[in-house]
Amino acid sequence: MRYNFQMKNKNANISNFFQAIAPLAKSEIELEDVLIISFLENAWKKQGAVQVNDVIHGITNLSPSTIHRRLRKMKLNQTLQYRINEENHRVRFIEKGNQYEQTLKKLQQVIAHVHPQTI
Repeated sequence: MRYNFQMKNKNANISNFFQAIAPLAKSEIELEDVLIISFLENAWKKQGAVQVNDVIHGITNLSPSTIHRRLRKMKLNQTLQYRINEENHRVRFIEKGNQYEQTLKKLQQVIAHVHPQTI
């Protein structure tokens, strides 16, 4: 009896997740960017400064070249910016760019119509 409830609950969670991300299929915001932003938000809360290598090693389901390409794109559109470590100029820290909050607002608008009980 308990097993059935747990399975139904897990299926409902998966269904809610799919429902929550479905609007991204028609959005100008790409899923890779959402994954990177999600990773960055969590990393900034946990450790403060985040290096490019932290993202490369922290997101295992995207290739390093894809991550570099997406970071470069987000840097160009000013969603993100890099701060060079003064002690070691090869180390770059990722920070919120001038358009970061605007990007979050766009993402919020995309998922705004999702039912409030999802995720």
